[in-house]
Amino acid sequence: MSIRDITLGRYIHGTSVLHRLDPRTKIFSLLVIMTGIITGNGWKALGLAAVYTIFVCFLSGITFSYLLRSIMPFKWLIIMTILLNVLFAGGHILIEAPLPYGGVTREGLELGILYGSRIVLLVLLASLLTLTTEPIVLANGVEKLLHPLSKIGLNPHEIGISMVITIRFIPILIDEATKIRKSHIARGLRPDGGMKVKLKSLSFLFLPLFNSAIRRAENLAVAMECRLYRTEMKRSHYKETTMAVKDLTVLVISVAFAVSIAVL
Repeated sequence: MSIRDITLGRYIHGTSVLHRLDPRTKIFSLLVIMTGIITGNGWKALGLAAVYTIFVCFLSGITFSYLLRSIMPFKWLIIMTILLNVLFAGGHILIEAPLPYGGVTREGLELGILYGSRIVLLVLLASLLTLTTEPIVLANGVEKLLHPLSKIGLNPHEIGISMVITIRFIPILIDEATKIRKSHIARGLRPDGGMKVKLKSLSFLFLPLFNSAIRRAENLAVAMECRLYRTEMKRSHYKETTMAVKDLTVLVISVAFAVSIAVL
């Protein structure tokens, strides 16, 4: 897997229905659907969740091949989820093997595929949120959603700006890691050998990457100080977001799907 396969934090400009939705609609819909997928049971619930995910992917206007890249960083998690269920779930034996329950069971295989598919759907939906929403707009949406918490002493703007900085730094650091890796290859550094050699080569990547992250954070802090940036001050937004009829429609559809998935 190439580090460029990581799509988290990247935004793809577009004019699709999903791009034009209010960020609060997308955040709330994502939370509701994720809750439904996690609490849902069986193949019917998974099928309904898959229908919703495919429909949302179609609305985003992003190519399916690009969306598949968001799954690649989690492939080992998906594989381990399937294997653990195959190894440690009892039931009707399909293939005899020296395993805790005497072999590969039908129930274990079904559970592994079921849980692995859930992870795929959750990753796709979470990726769509960042791929179709500008980081600053996403932060504004979080700030508005958390505004009621300001009455108990929390500062929603601090939470929102921290989130947007974190999300924005992810693709920057990925590009930086790519440049460092290419410079290593150009100098003849190739981690061919055992695990010890590969771990040592990772230190050559992470040390300059860590230094670069610290330097960028310092530059950002200096820039914010020079502009007298203060989180406690009331600020205007470059893009004001408002809830429209399409947002309410999407919310109703998302809640209906989430409830249907949860009860199946």
